[in-house]
Amino acid sequence: MEQSFQIFYEFVWGFWPGILVVFGLGFCVGFLASFLGLGGGFIYTPFFHSFFYLSAVQAVAVSLAQMPVSALSGLYVYYQNKKIRWKQGFLLLSTSIPSAQYTAYAFGRFEDTTLGKQLYYGIPFSEFVYLFVFTIFLGILAVYNLIAALKKRKKYYDLVSKSSLHFIQETKEKPNGLSTQTNSVEINTTEERAEFLITQKSVVIVLLVGVFFGMFSSLFGIGGGFLAVPLFIYYFRMSPVEAVATSFLGIFLTSFGTTMQFFLLGKLHWELALIGSFGGIFGARIGSLKAVNAKPYTILFVTSFFQFLVVGWYLVAKLPKF
Repeated sequence: MEQSFQIFYEFVWGFWPGILVVFGLGFCVGFLASFLGLGGGFIYTPFFHSFFYLSAVQAVAVSLAQMPVSALSGLYVYYQNKKIRWKQGFLLLSTSIPSAQYTAYAFGRFEDTTLGKQLYYGIPFSEFVYLFVFTIFLGILAVYNLIAALKKRKKYYDLVSKSSLHFIQETKEKPNGLSTQTNSVEINTTEERAEFLITQKSVVIVLLVGVFFGMFSSLFGIGGGFLAVPLFIYYFRMSPVEAVATSFLGIFLTSFGTTMQFFLLGKLHWELALIGSFGGIFGARIGSLKAVNAKPYTILFVTSFFQFLVVGWYLVAKLPKF
């Protein structure tokens, strides 16, 4: 086994600790990915880039290779709970899959070019570009998700307050009917599910987001859900859990095709992906079960927290010192 898994000797603490850490990380990322709909690469990619000394392209390839298995595990739970919005999901895939394939090919080839290998502030230019864009873009998304979470939290508690006030007024007006009112009045804090209307504008928007979904999935190994989830929540008025479930459908199919592309380019360390996937299977199932019952704003809060965490760590530990 050890000869087939030589890459684990590159881990800072040795072979077997590397096996255990990657398995444990796979579980945690599978949980977070299925809970947030983000694919988990915003943790995987920096981890493999820093602790196994993989190139940016190799780290992205390993990150993407672990997504299909964990995504499938989470999708099963969402399917059972009827949370997937199929029309939007497959429309997104019609542009995300070809976009991801092209980006994976171009990104993989760029690392091997003369320009990509040229040192810039002590690291290859391809690495510098990746680190800079990844950190800036993820930081912007973290701020956006935090603001969105705060707005959703305020709206949630406003609805709770109004529903409670209405209940008190009803029971005061009909004190003799208290027992029946208690059973009949419910606090409705869920957003109304909007049916997807196929208009020229809506189709163009989903197709355009699909292009960027696939591109950033291949470029950063983060699944593309950071674009799809806000679109599904704010434009198509899905609940956060429906947005995550539908995004996960795109993550599963897009990451599977892109993984094959990186494998053909010789950029994939399948040993890392295999161990991480085992942990991800269990984590994704638990995370999706938690997401089904989560409050509307919780998913966005957790997303923002981990994005800030990764950005802060990258700025301190990985970006070159000027």
